[in-house]
Amino acid sequence: MKHIGLVLSCLLLLGWSVAAQTSREELLSHIELTAGNYANYPVPTGHLTPAPAGYEPFYISHYGRHGARYQTSDKAFRRLTHQLDTALSIGLLTEYGKDVRNRIILAAADAKDRAGKLTALGGLQHKAIAKRMYGNYTALLSQPLEVYANASTSGRVIRSMENFCEELKDLNPNLSIKMDAREEDLWYIKANKTIVVPDNDTDGPLYSKLKKFRQKMMAWTPQMEAMFTDPDRARSFIDAYTFADDLFNVAADMYCLPELRLSFNDLLGEDGMINGFRSYNAAWCLWEGLMPGAKKSYYRVYPLLQNFLDEADAMIASGGSGVRLRFGHDSVVLPFAYVLGFQEATGATDDMEDLHNHFSIFRLIPMGANIQLIFFRKGKSKDILVKFLMNENETSIPVKTDCYPYYHWKDVSAYYRKLIESAHLTYQNR
Repeated sequence: MKHIGLVLSCLLLLGWSVAAQTSREELLSHIELTAGNYANYPVPTGHLTPAPAGYEPFYISHYGRHGARYQTSDKAFRRLTHQLDTALSIGLLTEYGKDVRNRIILAAADAKDRAGKLTALGGLQHKAIAKRMYGNYTALLSQPLEVYANASTSGRVIRSMENFCEELKDLNPNLSIKMDAREEDLWYIKANKTIVVPDNDTDGPLYSKLKKFRQKMMAWTPQMEAMFTDPDRARSFIDAYTFADDLFNVAADMYCLPELRLSFNDLLGEDGMINGFRSYNAAWCLWEGLMPGAKKSYYRVYPLLQNFLDEADAMIASGGSGVRLRFGHDSVVLPFAYVLGFQEATGATDDMEDLHNHFSIFRLIPMGANIQLIFFRKGKSKDILVKFLMNENETSIPVKTDCYPYYHWKDVSAYYRKLIESAHLTYQNR
């Protein structure tokens, strides 16, 4: 646990370095960012602007990704172990290759029967986010409020919710917290796959382009060559792309397990880690429909937006105060940030070579990623204000305001409801 605490302390320093664009220099200075959606949650560094005079927080509406986890499958470990065992049996492994094999065996043993499970660091990440939420909005959260939290049915997501809520309860024992994880709520907690995503003529060519780009990015490195006494013979039974991709995923996931003190970055080198990030950065951008020309896969998170709108309006109409927490996955946080129009999630290009200069998944969906809407009111005034936070930092949306980073809820609600209406969503089997 000491080592995990040190990692959290280091992330405090890391948070200060994150700029608007992703330069090679930034990645070289903080190679851990190349882990992309495996990257650890950075401590927020942005200044939180005080609310206009007389306005007080009364409602928090949140969606968060689970914390640091194990890989969701042991396939990479099984493939790597089989390939390296084969190479060893025919005398193809160098001393360096044997060292790599031993490290793979150690990491695989730790991951056995833990596919997709929350790591110790993952729990601490959510406790830290909850603690900062309490510190930022103590006037609200120190009250005897009702907190409703629900999660997808994934074990790592449920544990993340529990860690978050336990921390809030420790800070204020008078909170009344209800937690749920029901199949009935998956229509908005996860991407709703019953929504029909319209086809287009450009999505297919983009996937062909992505395949070529990823093959280029995930290639053998000089370090991988050094694992084998006869690299050409090794390549006769090891697919270069799959081998590099598996090694990158194992290397990235080690950032979720600092207590193991294992690293595989040396197998890819700085260029290989950066290329691995670029490969997955482009893939996520296309998968979720954020790339120009892609199918509008983000339609599948419109039910979540509807849920945010309806529950906020219900809270406002009640005149009460409360906290609404939702826990899920990166495959929701990323398109939801795009649908909301956050500056960090928009502006992507279909030029995959240049994409990382405009769009970076480690800024959007690190482990523990979250979106928070903080609502404020002034006495009996009906002019409700709302502020948007991406990973606890203030961000902007495409709605006019005279009090940035605060927005008038009536304008925000009207904008998003029109957005949903204009999508003309259709559902399968209806």
